[in-house]
Amino acid sequence: MRAILVLGLAGVLAACGGSEGRSTTPDESSDLSGTAGGSRRSGGIPPGIDGTRWRWVEAYCTEGALDLLGRGYAATVQVRQDGEALTLITDQVFATEQCQHTLLTTATPGQPDWQVEEVTRIAVPATPECIGVPEPRRPGEVRVTDGRLEVLVQRSQWCNGLEVRMVYERAPDGLLADDQIVRRYAAFWSHGDATAVAGLFAQGGSLLEPFTRTATGEPYSHVGRQAVSTWFQESIESSPWRAVRITQIVDEPSQGATSHRAVTWEYMDPRLSEPLAGVTHFTIAAGEIFEARIELTTEPAVRSTEAEASDG
Repeated sequence: MRAILVLGLAGVLAACGGSEGRSTTPDESSDLSGTAGGSRRSGGIPPGIDGTRWRWVEAYCTEGALDLLGRGYAATVQVRQDGEALTLITDQVFATEQCQHTLLTTATPGQPDWQVEEVTRIAVPATPECIGVPEPRRPGEVRVTDGRLEVLVQRSQWCNGLEVRMVYERAPDGLLADDQIVRRYAAFWSHGDATAVAGLFAQGGSLLEPFTRTATGEPYSHVGRQAVSTWFQESIESSPWRAVRITQIVDEPSQGATSHRAVTWEYMDPRLSEPLAGVTHFTIAAGEIFEARIELTTEPAVRSTEAEASDG
């Protein structure tokens, strides 16, 4: 049962794209052949890009510059190379709309085109307007030009169905903000990446969860990054998909350099007949989680065997 309800946080089911709504898509079918702009795109992963961090500076559509500053847009991207593919971890904010996201986007080189796909989005607040509209898997490219990172996606909602080019400059390494940590915790868990979730914890950090009990009936504490990773991995392997809606992030009283966040959520997976509600209390210091304490505020409503069989 613990694996059904493992999470303090998880990803929103489906949401992405920079558009505020659906719109008519212009015919840009030639893009799909990889010939947009008169050249085919078949470059491989830029050397030395793994682990780099970038700050958004400007954006362009096929027709010209894309004005995002009016929405108070700001973003950083961390690039992680996973074998023959990249994962782009984007933290972005629309200050005018008071909307924040953490996105996981995969980018895979191919012949003739890269394939770019946003696979996870965590939106705060989790309103339809903030969550947005899913962006389908599209041809695109990730490249470094004159020292700047460029991410191109064809037929993008950012540009009403035309190609978007997001441009970033190198940014120095630095500690993650507390809310970034919380959103990344959710995104990595939703994506099923136990190693990345555990990587947000301090080496001696702990996870206190109510799904395993000690001999005296108390919630079990997994102490140390490796123990946290093992618990998440076992839980992820037993659940085909996980989804949560973050309903609120609240600052709790703190002392010194330590901060505390209480994150309320609603969780769902295939074995539940209705969402489960809970709150996770985070203790964060120096850009790492020192403790995550999961509490349930409703009891799990487990689906009957007959219902599971009918869905299968």
